[in-house]
Amino acid sequence: MRNLYHYTSLETLALIVYNKTICFNNLLNVDDIEEAETEDMDKFGRFLYTSCWTDDDEESIPLWNLYTQNMHGVRIRLPKFPFKKYYYKKGEFFLSQDIETYINIERFYNENKLSIVADGPQLVKIEYTNDQNKLFPRVRNESIDGVLQEYLKAQSLESLGNKNFEVSYSFKDLGKFKRENWKFQKEWRYIISAAPMGLQECNPPSLEKQQELIRRLENKTLEPPCRQIFLEIAETALENMEVVFGPKMSEAEKIMAKGIMNQYCPKSKCRESSLRIK
Repeated sequence: MRNLYHYTSLETLALIVYNKTICFNNLLNVDDIEEAETEDMDKFGRFLYTSCWTDDDEESIPLWNLYTQNMHGVRIRLPKFPFKKYYYKKGEFFLSQDIETYINIERFYNENKLSIVADGPQLVKIEYTNDQNKLFPRVRNESIDGVLQEYLKAQSLESLGNKNFEVSYSFKDLGKFKRENWKFQKEWRYIISAAPMGLQECNPPSLEKQQELIRRLENKTLEPPCRQIFLEIAETALENMEVVFGPKMSEAEKIMAKGIMNQYCPKSKCRESSLRIK
């Protein structure tokens, strides 16, 4: 698989090529409203952001209908992992080693709203299933011995004595499963998980900061750190972008689409839909 496809409006196309970014929506805001739900932590998917695509190179009438208004939008083709790369040295922004990443760590550090693992985003193929354990995964793994509240009140690790405390929250099954009704989408998606604590706020690590992070994760009414996340698109990916006009786009809409692409993405390609729909 070399390319992925995204159906969207003409207005969103303009924002993508003008800003040179791809939007990741919070899992609370995707079309399947169940996706943020978990077995044990309510809507824990609110700490996950996704951008949804398909690998089907044949035009899909259901996707045209679902994601464009009366088939008046566009289908975008971009290379797999079209994101701009960044390079950081060990010690920058509290990094423990030199890294190459698609995440603009400096920007997220300065915004100080959330923390993202530098090896994101992850690209996954959606599995369609009616298995409730997959649709509503358990995310909280714990070995607490009944001392969670005691841990959150502790002044130091030594004050806990020999009591064992270990708690973790797993994102590994979130955002990767949908009911079989959605199988027609043939969906792939990029996924970013985010902790609700800014990079400046959580570094350098300390007991107090770990306690605060756990309090936020355990707070089931806590709002997501932001509604959307944007990743920059690499220039080489923009040059290889293809835009297919919706089957019912007017000539005026096509002229606008061509004008947008000529101005902001002049090496890209535009073409007519292969579908003929009245």
